[in-house]
Amino acid sequence: MDKYDVIGTLGEGSFGRVYKAKQLSTQSFVALKVISKRGRSAKELKGFRKECEIQRDLHHPNIIQMLDSFETENEIVVITEFAPKELTGILSKEGYLTEDKVQKIVWDLLSALYYLHSNRVLHRDLKPQNILVDLKNRAKLCDFGFARNMSTGTHVLTSIKGTPLYMAPELIDELPYDYNADLWSLGCIIYELLMGIPPFCTNSILHLIRKIKTEPIKWPTFLSPDCTSFLKGLLQKNPSKRMTWNQILNHPFVKGHILMTKSGTTMPLTSSMTASVQEAKEQQRKHSICQKNLTGAIPKTTPLVADNQKAHSCSQLKEGKLKKSDNDSNKNSCENANSTGARRKEPLKSHEQKTSKENRCSQDNSQETEDRISNSTWKDDTVKSGCSTQDLVEGLNKCFKEKLNFIEENHPMEPEEWIVFLQRSIQEVINGEFSSLMQPNLTNIIVSPLRNSNSNSKVSSCVAKLLSIAFIVKETSEETLEQVKKVYLEVKLVPNLMYASKLLLRNPKLNVSLTSSSSSDDEPHPLKSKSADTYKPLDKLENEDLQALEHIFMLVCHLVHLSDEFLMQFCDAVVILNVSSMINMLLRLAKRKLRISMDVISILTQTIRRLPENTEIVEKIVLNEPKTEENQLHLGEFLRNSNSVMRERSCHFVLLMGKYFQQETLEKIWTVEIRDTLEALMFDSIECVRNAAEMTVNDLKHKEFYLKFSTSF
Repeated sequence: MDKYDVIGTLGEGSFGRVYKAKQLSTQSFVALKVISKRGRSAKELKGFRKECEIQRDLHHPNIIQMLDSFETENEIVVITEFAPKELTGILSKEGYLTEDKVQKIVWDLLSALYYLHSNRVLHRDLKPQNILVDLKNRAKLCDFGFARNMSTGTHVLTSIKGTPLYMAPELIDELPYDYNADLWSLGCIIYELLMGIPPFCTNSILHLIRKIKTEPIKWPTFLSPDCTSFLKGLLQKNPSKRMTWNQILNHPFVKGHILMTKSGTTMPLTSSMTASVQEAKEQQRKHSICQKNLTGAIPKTTPLVADNQKAHSCSQLKEGKLKKSDNDSNKNSCENANSTGARRKEPLKSHEQKTSKENRCSQDNSQETEDRISNSTWKDDTVKSGCSTQDLVEGLNKCFKEKLNFIEENHPMEPEEWIVFLQRSIQEVINGEFSSLMQPNLTNIIVSPLRNSNSNSKVSSCVAKLLSIAFIVKETSEETLEQVKKVYLEVKLVPNLMYASKLLLRNPKLNVSLTSSSSSDDEPHPLKSKSADTYKPLDKLENEDLQALEHIFMLVCHLVHLSDEFLMQFCDAVVILNVSSMINMLLRLAKRKLRISMDVISILTQTIRRLPENTEIVEKIVLNEPKTEENQLHLGEFLRNSNSVMRERSCHFVLLMGKYFQQETLEKIWTVEIRDTLEALMFDSIECVRNAAEMTVNDLKHKEFYLKFSTSF
């Protein structure tokens, strides 16, 4: 860093900060992108380094040149050439641009894209925010955080990357895609430059997705025929009808103005495909769709109990027959409306606010399928398959993780923009617009921030509130509630809420990532794994964290009482995420946020009542070994709480613990204080508390652990 003189800040995002600096040796201006390593997982850091690798090899006048990069103990620093203007700033000031100005920008952007695609690189996040303008008024692409270098044998991609405003329909539909997706995004940018707004624009991300999938584009009438023709060629919803590079190069709107450099690869994406390559691409596309339909397919396992744990053999996991999902992806053909003409609007004063919807919505591809594999014991599986027990455990853990979509996301996101979208969506649902909660792909978009390590407590709180509204609005019909329940089960809402809780409470300074810790090779058994996670001290939790946790567990509590299927997902999530100590911690929040502890007690009580075979999970939460004074639960305090609902719920919890916990566990947690408090509650001023206490005492007073203290009264 001593080679540069930092002048000021250019921008800030979830990745880090960008500074304007002067290179001391040349006195030229550069941009410094500083990415903090603190709190970053190994996967995130690998992604940043991959971005550097891709950009280091790019040399084109319309692409921001990377000059150098280096790492310190705590940071990754990337030095690039400096461009003084941003396209978003120009749009914010002008509102829209004339066709001749836009045409020159299009030539620059196409030159950059042609170079990328010639070298088999997809940008995957084209938007005005990622376009800079240099002193010569040349447009330049920047930010290659989502870029992907396609190997020679790869013809389609499936991972969802990009910004919804500029995302191609095939990505919205979760279908395989290729370089055509970049061309769609370019078409959206051109449309916005000419009109002042993107072709699909709304303050609601849910409406935005529906618009991209189903609504026709309104074509402006004041443009030249060549410009309109070119724009329509890029903005074809059906990617097979979108213009190819050969058609683009020969289109009169750009012909002769695209800078074409020699390709560094033998199979550039800009060349016409041979019949054999086209066939290979189609096979990859079909295979990707097939894999998508099978994602989330899991064996129907028995509830998790350590003594008689059921699992599938390695051969079964690999060869089981899976029934295809009934949910087919929606495919939308291009709908070019014969509009009477979309008139240009006045320059937008708040353009920057309207065009900065940069939510990088990661959508799950999972769809529920049925599995016809029968269960057999660990021992039998080992004999039948010839697999080691370790292989079986790894197979089971992998199976559960796929089942519950436990894939932590760490791509950059803008929490404040997510909050704006979610708040607007909350209002829509309150007004009776439930369609977004009745479609798995749209609900997946809402749920996705719960798995993102760059999210925050405000976003998680908004997500939980939005997804709770259907159960609160009195006018909600039974049919709607049933469909919402079905969708919530399909998108694994309860496990995702548990994941969000872990992210909120996890201490980033003391932990490895959830992904790495949950896939450790030395975990001997799903119920006996030792987590590397350390949580924030209770007194360090901010009010926003507590509020988010309250909203999350209110929703989880409602769902697990609504259906045993949700309850089973909760139990699976506790085991796979290894969050026993976290839930124990939430129980100890009674003094700061009583509602959280009350709902957690209700969830655990319901677990024992409805799924007693999972009682061991609750035992582990209550015991929370190794026991210290700091993490010890004081059930007597719950029973004496000033809140009558808490006293009543605690009585029911103690009753079920006494009936289903192992004798050894009960002897560790039972005290004279608990017994005396229960008997005192039989005379409580609140009738429901008296009844709960009386039922508990009458059921437990003949138990061995209870009788041990009988001499004291």
